[in-house]
Amino acid sequence: MRCRAIVLACFFSSPLHAEDTALARREFAQAVLASVRGDDEQQAKHEEAARIAHPTAVLLANRSAKRLLEQGDVKGASTMYRELAAARPDSLRSQLLYADFLRSTGKGDDFALGLAMKTLENAQPQFPGDTQVVERLFRLYEQKNEREKSLALYRNYLSQADADPLVAENFARVLFDSDDVKSHAEIDKLFVDRMSQQPENPVLARAASEHFRIAKQLDQAIAMLQRHVDVAPTSLDLRVRLGVLQLAHDQLAEGEKTLLDVLQIAPSLFLAHQSLAKLYDKQSKPEEARVHRAEVLKIRGGDAGEFRQLGREWTDAGQHKNARILLEKACFYYPKDAELAYLLAAATRRDPETSTRAPALFRIAEALGGAQPGKNPMYSREAAEAFWQAKDYVQAESQLRHAIKMYPPEAKKESAAAMRLLASWWQQQGKNAEAAKALLQRAEMLEK
Repeated sequence: MRCRAIVLACFFSSPLHAEDTALARREFAQAVLASVRGDDEQQAKHEEAARIAHPTAVLLANRSAKRLLEQGDVKGASTMYRELAAARPDSLRSQLLYADFLRSTGKGDDFALGLAMKTLENAQPQFPGDTQVVERLFRLYEQKNEREKSLALYRNYLSQADADPLVAENFARVLFDSDDVKSHAEIDKLFVDRMSQQPENPVLARAASEHFRIAKQLDQAIAMLQRHVDVAPTSLDLRVRLGVLQLAHDQLAEGEKTLLDVLQIAPSLFLAHQSLAKLYDKQSKPEEARVHRAEVLKIRGGDAGEFRQLGREWTDAGQHKNARILLEKACFYYPKDAELAYLLAAATRRDPETSTRAPALFRIAEALGGAQPGKNPMYSREAAEAFWQAKDYVQAESQLRHAIKMYPPEAKKESAAAMRLLASWWQQQGKNAEAAKALLQRAEMLEK
């Protein structure tokens, strides 16, 4: 209710007789109440009464004009917008409403477009340099093939103290060839000047940097962002962007430091981790790359294949705890992926902190697995060792026998190792002595 009271005060701010203002406020309050009740007819009735009492209220005039348009009364809507614009030359909104109405309803009508142009030209001295006016005027000039006026508008806009470089750049793209040296220099200077005036502005800094990056001026693109982050060190996204550009410009030490410094403040910035992972991969630093690739997967997730690949890399590097933590998250994302389940079980077994949990995880994996993962001898070998550690010797032997059967002919070394392991288990239990001897002989033949 407090917000509605503020809205009422804003709508009826222009000077009127006291009785007219009071009536307009009462009628608009009734319109708001009807809107809450969902009574469109009463809302329109009270809004129209409020407009009649206060004909220069921009919101009410706009709503009444829209209702006329919905009823097909284009002429009535035009009159309302025209009278509003004439009565409120101080209101940018009223001028834009009339100009936009003329532009939308007068497509192909030179008279209507001319009126729109005149309305905006009259508004320009009242609102010098306002982009809403300037951009509309520019489009109209171009639409009517009045290039000289477009050029004059562009030149005048460039001279404005608060000219927006992005607006000027859009004008220049239309007016000049892509290789026009003079226009490029003008826009370059405008970006540099604005950045010297407003280095703390993140929107401007990003736009300036992107402008120079597209122009293949990476030194200048980096300088724009550096100027910004020097005065706004909490602008973390742009500090990351700075680091990325430094890496792209072969400023590797600077880019690495920039990104690592940002991650000290905000460890969950995905792009920083991704960029560092790529850098370390190129520098043949696999351990550092894995750390940041893991963070990328933790932050934004990934497909099952990405988790498998990194999980295997951690395991191969002997970083079993890291592999386990990563694969736990992977199995949360992909609870029905049997291969991820087997990899998690294996990493859990190899991590001394969690090895006792492995047998249960292998059973879960086996239940998910179906035929395909069961054909991978590595999984059976890992499961066998987990069950052996848990003193489930029957299940351990069964899994190891299965692994020996599944090793392909070329995997002689792995097959021989599994045979020796099974033989050692039999010897520890004091059973199958002849079978253990035969198994060791087979292993020796494979190793020759």
